[in-house]
Amino acid sequence: MKKVLQVLMVLSLSLSIVTLPTRSVKAAGFSDVSGLKKEINYLTDQKVINGYKDGTFRPSEKLTRAQAVVMIMRAIGLPETPMQDSGFYDVSPSSFGYKEISHAVNGGIINGKSKHQFDPTGKITRAEMAKILGNTFKLEGVNEFEFKDVSHGSWAFPFISSLAANNITVGYDDRTFRPTQPIDRAQFSAFLARSMKPHFRPSTGKVKHSVVDLPMEATIIDVVKNPKKPFIYYLDKESKSLVLLNLETKAKKVVKLTHPAEKLAIKNDKIFVTQLIQERSPYNFIETQKGLINVYDADDLSFLKVVNVNIEPYDIAVADDETLIVSSGSGQHTELHTYNWQTSEHLSSADSIQQELIELSPTQNKIYSVKTSHYTGKIDTYSLLAGVIKKEEMVSRFFDTMKLRGYIQMSPDGRVIYNGDGTVYASSSDPSKDLAPLGKLATPFSTMTFDEFGKQMFLADRSPQISVYKYDSLEPTFALRVYGKVNRLVYVEETKELYALTSIKLDGSKVESTILERFDFGQ
Repeated sequence: MKKVLQVLMVLSLSLSIVTLPTRSVKAAGFSDVSGLKKEINYLTDQKVINGYKDGTFRPSEKLTRAQAVVMIMRAIGLPETPMQDSGFYDVSPSSFGYKEISHAVNGGIINGKSKHQFDPTGKITRAEMAKILGNTFKLEGVNEFEFKDVSHGSWAFPFISSLAANNITVGYDDRTFRPTQPIDRAQFSAFLARSMKPHFRPSTGKVKHSVVDLPMEATIIDVVKNPKKPFIYYLDKESKSLVLLNLETKAKKVVKLTHPAEKLAIKNDKIFVTQLIQERSPYNFIETQKGLINVYDADDLSFLKVVNVNIEPYDIAVADDETLIVSSGSGQHTELHTYNWQTSEHLSSADSIQQELIELSPTQNKIYSVKTSHYTGKIDTYSLLAGVIKKEEMVSRFFDTMKLRGYIQMSPDGRVIYNGDGTVYASSSDPSKDLAPLGKLATPFSTMTFDEFGKQMFLADRSPQISVYKYDSLEPTFALRVYGKVNRLVYVEETKELYALTSIKLDGSKVESTILERFDFGQ
């Protein structure tokens, strides 16, 4: 009888807090909510949490372990897999949150107080909150500043540290976290909303960090920056679109493409886009290859012309004299081609390997190419004179072909070449000095961008960390942390802002979305 009364009391309290009321009340209308309105409103709209029938939210009311689990599972959705009983004596099929607790325990989101006890009516602490959010949203990272009351030996240390590293919590003004303190409805709502959607996370640290509130396409495959304006251009694979994004006004211009596109280039206020019109194959020999390069006005993406090329385009570069350089995506032993993009005239060819990434020197008389295959990892050089390309004889250099990455980036002054594995080489007109090894960066990377005025470069390798280097250094001076995994980096000199296109699972989704994160170096 005692246990029946206890269950009824739990149900009564739980239902008043997190089940749907007879009428929906948005946070803006809660009579007792003054802070964290956006976060509470967001969770209310998502039907994760609700107010009371009297129009209140009761933000300072403490949350139980069962209520917290129900909120978490509402946020991410119950799995379709069959439910297994958690085996706790204090959580029966008639208990509030029985399904949610069973799925959460079996999914490794939360543990019981012991093997047979869950303590559903116990107040959830801030440390427990950190653990279940960390487990649910796969949070990673180590906080730069440690909390005075969270020791390295604590079971909660890695969870609290990753929570802080992702700016979901900043702790208290006295540099404490207060891990054993029960958490209230408002605090838990804020932490959950920040975990689900990084737009709610507060900015911390030396550089102001925020998420641009702008929907982004999910399958961005190439990005270039306008050298004169705060515009970026990118390709979206899924929608087959070319997009212009004004980073000041956040206005977008979208152009649909007829064929799949892979690479972009910008030169003299023109945007060049590869168009793949045949399937890739190592057996598409150069005699059978063909493709298109679309040309658009960089200001408004108005279509200017199409360049017909007798090569299957993989990567492109453009020189000031209207020379278009194109590498091939098929054919094993194939060629690099040059064209006059205004007339579509084929100017020259040079032997190469399929799927080479190319980099044109600032002097525009030299091309560097990197092989993307582990078996042929190598950097080659080509001369370019009046549109004619020729492969150069190189001084023998050692390249670690099993580590050299299919990514190459030249410094803005044209003196240094960086490969994605972190190796650094000299760029020189003197063959005895060209591609001489200069050392290796402390971190490999898959995207890089430069702050020319501040003499800084930013690197990331599909992780939440951005390493910041000085031009003349092989060691990072400091690191920035983003909320997702970095796909692309763009630095905008006009506004002194670093933008990161990152992948993250939003709103409890099981698939990744793209968000645009911003660091303001002007403040």
